[in-house]
Amino acid sequence: MATCLVCGKFDEVDLKKAMSKGWIFAKCPECQRGIPLDILAVHLAATMQEQYMEGFCERHWFRDSGICGYCKMRREGVNDIVT
Repeated sequence: MATCLVCGKFDEVDLKKAMSKGWIFAKCPECQRGIPLDILAVHLAATMQEQYMEGFCERHWFRDSGICGYCKMRREGVNDIVT
């Protein structure tokens, strides 16, 4: 199950389906939230059981700046990004 670290949205999908839906599994360079994909994939391969994958949904990762919704909100002083 993929869970967004910003809004709490979750999808009952495996890693490949989550990524095809636009989920991002990366560490935000500013706030250090998130788990990088390579670490997540190694963990899942070692446990052979996918449980909770924390990442950022397609709405809360900004590809243009490479930061998460929390940092974007802090930079721009906007409160409606997390809704």
